[in-house]
Order: sequence, then C-alpha cells, then structure tokens
Amino acid sequence: MMTREMVLELLATLGTDVDVYVRMDGTVRVTVQDFEGFDDDWSEIEADYDEDAVGAVYERLEAEASEVSGDYYHYFQFDGFTVVWGYASMDV
Repeated sequence: MMTREMVLELLATLGTDVDVYVRMDGTVRVTVQDFEGFDDDWSEIEADYDEDAVGAVYERLEAEASEVSGDYYHYFQFDGFTVVWGYASMDV
C-alpha cells in the first residue's frame, strides 16, 4: 500500500497539471488544472494538460487505495489518510 510520501511523489510527476495541498489533518487534496478561464463571450476555456499522465496517476491511486468513493469528487482511502481528487472546472 502507498504511503502519503509515495502518493506525493507520484503526484509531483504531473508538474503544473495538478495542484496538491496537504491539509493539517493529513488529507491530500488534488485539483487537476483543466480550466483556464473565460473567453470574451464568457464561455469556458479548457486548459491543456497531459490527460494520459493524469489518467495514469488516477488509475494508480485507484488500484492502490483500500477504498474508492464519490460521484463528483473522488475519495481514495489509504492507511491513515485520504486523497480527494477533483478538477478546477468543477468549481466554476
């Protein structure tokens, strides 16, 4: 099973495609940067990111977690901590 340090190292491989924040309670919050802003017509502009790499990391977390839940944000339960996975576009 992956430790928090292993998860953080894995997430670091995604560079600026994700923002990672570790809360004081140990929860690791991951936000995939798929939203760049709005155009002149206020339509959303999708950000370019490495979907294959992000998908591979997601699948690895899914395979290594003891439990996966959530319909909107996804929650990966590991021994002693949780990873919360979301997308920037979800907060628009």
